[in-house]
Amino acid sequence: MKTPLVQPAAPTPTATVSEFITTFAVILAAIVGLLLFDTALARVDVAERKAYAGREFATGQQLIALGKVEAAIEHLRTASTLDGDNSAYGVALAQAILADGRPTEADQMLLPLLERNETDGATNLAMARVLAKEGKLDKAKAYYHRAIYGLWPRGADKSRTAARFELIDLLARTNEKQELLSELLPIQDDTTNDLAQRKRIAHLFVVAGSPARAVAIFREILRRDSKDADAFVGLAEAALSLGDFATARTDLLAAQKLMPEDSSSLKGRIALTDSVISLDPTQSGLTLPEQVRRSRNLVQTTLASVRKCLGVQAPQVAAALDSATLLLVSGAAAGQAQSVEQNLSLAEQLWGLRRSRCAPDGQDGALALIHGRIAQ
Repeated sequence: MKTPLVQPAAPTPTATVSEFITTFAVILAAIVGLLLFDTALARVDVAERKAYAGREFATGQQLIALGKVEAAIEHLRTASTLDGDNSAYGVALAQAILADGRPTEADQMLLPLLERNETDGATNLAMARVLAKEGKLDKAKAYYHRAIYGLWPRGADKSRTAARFELIDLLARTNEKQELLSELLPIQDDTTNDLAQRKRIAHLFVVAGSPARAVAIFREILRRDSKDADAFVGLAEAALSLGDFATARTDLLAAQKLMPEDSSSLKGRIALTDSVISLDPTQSGLTLPEQVRRSRNLVQTTLASVRKCLGVQAPQVAAALDSATLLLVSGAAAGQAQSVEQNLSLAEQLWGLRRSRCAPDGQDGALALIHGRIAQ
């Protein structure tokens, strides 16, 4: 019996180098293809999200324009969520929330945007508005300056100018005259200012206590257009601030001739100017008896104004008013008229007392103008 022969095992198939490379290339190509496909899908998704965010933002802006702030907030929030890289969406949402009366929430929304880009002009402007609303005026001023000198997109010069004028208006409202003047001086001769802006700047120079600069601007406007009624009104405002009441009246009458259909709006100013001229004891050309009469009348009028707002205040204030009354009456009773200088000094002291303790009163406009001239 023969022993069966053992068949040798079949050799393990081996791939050639070229076959291995080909297989690897196919696998790699498949992986790359899948990655590219996934990236393309992701890009499509991102593009769709950004497009949708843009539509939501546009809807929110339209609702803001219509005064529908609450509805706008939802659309702006969606836009900001879908496209968090677009700071304009976050800024718009924060401003809408501020308009809705929630400054603290708006503040918290803007902080991360500023951490991401602390030089962004629009974000700094939004934060300035929030801080102003919260009454944090010093911080608000700082953020306004960051907005003015910050980075804005090309063509956003109007936004930068708007930021400066918002700061200027804030300083005017808070009666920060020196700071206001400091902000006005750099833009006084800016050739990019249009006519309306130049008139506004001139008016603000009066508010800042620099009416002479306002006069220069308004006269330049009139050199270009001698029939600009607003410029004559502005000149009158500056003249009143300078204590030149006669010139103010002349300018108001010139404006009235140029705008007869709106002359009713000037009648009150003309009447105020006439009242000031009739009361002013420092007006040139008055006889000495008339100066004495007017100066005594000024003391009486000032005393009445002070009593109106201080009559129920501290005893020492009431005592000071009583002393002034006695001084005025005793001079008349003795038949010895006080000198004009003494009367003016007494009136000035009383007015200083009123200014330090009372809010401005529109009914004392003529009185305030006269005392302003005396103080010059």
